[in-house]
Amino acid sequence: MKKSFFVLFILLSSPALAQQHPLPVEHAEILTSGHAQFDVGSSYFLNQPYPLSGLSGHLLKLGNVRFAISLSEYVELQTDGTLLNLLDVTERDSAFNSRIASTSTPTGDIGDFTVWTKFGLLSEYRSGIGFSLRFGVQLPNASNESGLGIDEMNFYASLLFQKHFGGLFTANAGLGILGDPTVLGQQHDVFLYGLEYMLPIGSATYIVMQSSGRRGHSGTAVYPLTNTKLGVEHAVGSVVLKMVGILNFSSTDRAKGIELSVSYLFHVVTIGQ
Repeated sequence: MKKSFFVLFILLSSPALAQQHPLPVEHAEILTSGHAQFDVGSSYFLNQPYPLSGLSGHLLKLGNVRFAISLSEYVELQTDGTLLNLLDVTERDSAFNSRIASTSTPTGDIGDFTVWTKFGLLSEYRSGIGFSLRFGVQLPNASNESGLGIDEMNFYASLLFQKHFGGLFTANAGLGILGDPTVLGQQHDVFLYGLEYMLPIGSATYIVMQSSGRRGHSGTAVYPLTNTKLGVEHAVGSVVLKMVGILNFSSTDRAKGIELSVSYLFHVVTIGQ
């Protein structure tokens, strides 16, 4: 089963927005007006825990997709999520949802999808620093019966900063309002953060260094998260290829993984004419 997971790899930019992963770092820059970007690919994690269902195992995320379109030089709409999560279960512990969680090995389900709106307030090329606001609503697409979902809607708001010096530095800071499936009507406010530095090593190649996470409430379904990513990004015209390794450092999640991604930037419509 493990070998077959690696054979199934196709490429992607890791939205990774399910309960067990921090939000990826988002750049402050808005896409050129009338343009869109599509990302697709996969990721694989060893020893990925799901504390709410008590399941843990090796997780394959197939069809991580992200689509963004710029409506003007100030507004960008986005959506991202995973078409299929497959968990090769290696351990089952007693937990809040363990009695209703799937007994299949592997167990699978669609991932949660998130809808985003990003507003560009300052352009780095005009103001010396890029600054945007980003708001998102995460839908509860993954079911708790599969053992991979929590059946809760989550809300996000972040400040996005970017600045070029040597390479591209990006910083995110914001708030997450997360539902708690273990307590009816309960929600938790958590602090979200992300840092990324892209160091150029060629005209179209970068080393990518990233860390992101969340801090605040610590419980069965809402708990601190931290990860670090290191990899390489290479552009060929409008296509960008990316591969990163991932280490998770939180007390409830020490999974290790790899992500492969491909993104394509293209013109959709001429706006304002």
